[in-house]
Amino acid sequence: MKKILTMALCLAAVGSMSAQKAAVDQAAKMSGKLDKIGEARALIKDAAANPETSGDVRTYYVAGKLEFDAFDEGFKKRAINPDDPAVNLIDMGNQLVNGYEMFLKALPLDSVPNEKGQVKPKHSKEMLGKILGHHNDYFQFGGEMFNNKHYYPEAYNAFMIYGDMPSQPWADKTVKATPDSVVALAYHYAGIGAYSGNALDKALAAFEKARKAGITDPQNYVYEIACWQNLALRDSTLEDRAKKEIEAIARHGYESFGISNPLFLNNLVNSMLQQERYDDAVAIVTEQIGKTPDKAFLYGLRGYIYDRKNDDKASLADYRKAAEFADADIETLKNAAKKLYTSGSAVWNNIEGNQPEARQDVKVNYWEAAKAIAERAKALDAADTDVDRILDSINYALETYF
Repeated sequence: MKKILTMALCLAAVGSMSAQKAAVDQAAKMSGKLDKIGEARALIKDAAANPETSGDVRTYYVAGKLEFDAFDEGFKKRAINPDDPAVNLIDMGNQLVNGYEMFLKALPLDSVPNEKGQVKPKHSKEMLGKILGHHNDYFQFGGEMFNNKHYYPEAYNAFMIYGDMPSQPWADKTVKATPDSVVALAYHYAGIGAYSGNALDKALAAFEKARKAGITDPQNYVYEIACWQNLALRDSTLEDRAKKEIEAIARHGYESFGISNPLFLNNLVNSMLQQERYDDAVAIVTEQIGKTPDKAFLYGLRGYIYDRKNDDKASLADYRKAAEFADADIETLKNAAKKLYTSGSAVWNNIEGNQPEARQDVKVNYWEAAKAIAERAKALDAADTDVDRILDSINYALETYF
């Protein structure tokens, strides 16, 4: 009786395996039929979930072939009629990504040694040829998905596949020869896609790859810094690492683009200040002032550093210098006005007895000077409430004491 039951169980297992293999075979017959791809995917999904066929190379080979054949069929139809209602560009992009992912699962299974210890790949050449032959399509259809606001994971996946492929050990000469500038651009777009989808860790990895590949767009650095800042806000355990990474990225950005985007120097200085490396911060800004002495914000930045260093005299001198420039930006003007006002208030509070000349000096050289600077800021943005608060404080002091 036990022998009969054992045989029955074996037959049931064989029947199950045969059923799943039959399902894969059935799916294979639907390859290239756009109206059947949903049904074929369902069959493959069941086979991939079944222990009897989940480790079978044919399961994933057929799955990948289904996707690539669907893409190729859609490509042919679009060549004949770009407006063919049976073809959807987003679907085509997803077919490329799905095909790649399925073939990558199939490739290692295709090289599993047989019972004699021999490795005899059956489908690898075909799969790699299909993947490599569609390399440029990943960039093109990544763009299609991106432009249609399918940022993540659709566009992200396509651009990452394009960017990663040239460095794969199985890449051919043509794919390996892809210019670094194009690879960097693919990673950059992938990063924006992931950032738009709030997948900050994925975005960060993509932006870092773009930077290391030589991206020439400074915004890539800005996004990378923003990723670290946001990740640190979400997870306090990342704060220390974020500070180090931001300093490294900011330094790289500053060395690559100079002060064309002040954000890099500002973040670099801020990183130094967080570590109380005041002299390092002063040194790098002073060096830049030597190169570009006509930039108001540099004096304002150094004035801010001196403020943090508690060197009030040097800070005040730099803020006065910054405000002398006719093209000083609103932030520089606001900070200069605040500095003159607070410095004047400190001097006023230390005046003892009847010292009209000292009081007049505070009025003219601190508070009235601060008011003139604040009014310049007001002219740049009449709606800035921060400027209004500065002016209110200055006017109160002038009206109260004079």
